[in-house]
Amino acid sequence: MISRPARKQVKPGQVTKNEVQQTGKEYNIWYNKWAGGDREDAYSSKVKSQTRCNIRADSGWTRAQKTGMKYICLYFCRGCCPYGYECNYRHTLPDPAQTLPDTAKDCFARDKFADYRDDMGGVGSFQRENRTLYIGRIKETGPGVETEEIVRRHCAEWGEIDRLRVLQYRGVAFVTYVHEVHAQFAREAMACQSLDNDEILNVRWATEDPNPTTKVIEKRRLEEIGTKAIQGKLDPRMVDAMRSIRALEDGEDQGDGAGDDEGAYAEEEPPNEPATKRRKVEEEPEEEPPSNGLLSAETLKGIKALAEMRNKRLGAQPTAPKTGLGALAAYGSDDDDDDE
Repeated sequence: MISRPARKQVKPGQVTKNEVQQTGKEYNIWYNKWAGGDREDAYSSKVKSQTRCNIRADSGWTRAQKTGMKYICLYFCRGCCPYGYECNYRHTLPDPAQTLPDTAKDCFARDKFADYRDDMGGVGSFQRENRTLYIGRIKETGPGVETEEIVRRHCAEWGEIDRLRVLQYRGVAFVTYVHEVHAQFAREAMACQSLDNDEILNVRWATEDPNPTTKVIEKRRLEEIGTKAIQGKLDPRMVDAMRSIRALEDGEDQGDGAGDDEGAYAEEEPPNEPATKRRKVEEEPEEEPPSNGLLSAETLKGIKALAEMRNKRLGAQPTAPKTGLGALAAYGSDDDDDDE
C-alpha cells in the first residue's frame, strides 16, 4: 500500500498539443486521423512525447482508493496528469492479482473491440489475450546484446518481462510481458518515447506468433490458468465427494471406512466387473416399471440392490423371482420353517 499522495506530474497548460499535419484527403473518424495519404508520411510526422511517466516518483494514492475505482489514469501513464492525488483514477502500476470489473475493457477503462485495427494500434481486441508488444524504429549503435539490454532496461519499468527478442539490423524488438495489464500500460507509456539514442519509437500490438513451439507453450499456459481458476471456484468438499464416488464406481478400496470383509470382497471381484456394471446400467431402459404394491418402484429397486449386495457378501446365489406374488416375491423370509 502506497502511503504518500500522488504528485502532480505537470502544471495545467504546460503540455501544448500540436495540430497533426494533414497527409490524406479524407478524415477517418474510426481511426481518428486522415486517410488516403502515404504511410511513411504519417510516421515521419510524429513528434517525440513531451512527458514521460516515472513510476517511482509519480506513484501514490488518489481519490480512487476511497471510491473503489480500480482503473488506471491514462494521463498518469503518459506522464501528463495535472491532478495528482485529486485524480479519480489510480496512479500506480496495474495489479495483476486484482480482477478488473469488466474484461471487455483495458486497464484504463477503454472499451476493447472485436478485432485489431489494420495498423495494430488502438486499445486492442477482447477475443485474444495479447501480452506482446511490437517496438519499431529503434536506433542500434552496437551489437544485438547491447540493444537487447537497452530495451529490457526501459521496458522492465512497466512490469515483469517474460520474453524479449531483438531483430538486429532491423530496429525491431518484440517484448512479451507476464501479464496483459502490464503490456497495456507499457504500450501507452512507451508510445512516441525514446530509448538512449533520441529516437521516436513506434509501439503497437504484435500479431500472433506463428512459431509452433510458442503456440504450444501459450496453449499450455492458458490451460494451467483455466485449471487453477476452476479449482479455486470449486468447493473442496465437493471435490472429495466426487473422488469417493468415482473410486466406488471403479471398485477401489478407500482404506478409511471400509472393513476387512469389504476389502476381501473387493479383491475377489474380477477386474472387468466395473465395465460390466456400466454396460448393464447403460442397457437398462429409462422407463421404470410401475409398482403394484405399497412401495414405489424406486424403493423396490433400492431394496433389490441391497439384497444382491448381501447375497454376494455371503457367497450365495441370488434367488430367482417367483411369479404371482407381485414385486415383493423375490424377498422371502430367512427362515423356511415359517411357511409350515
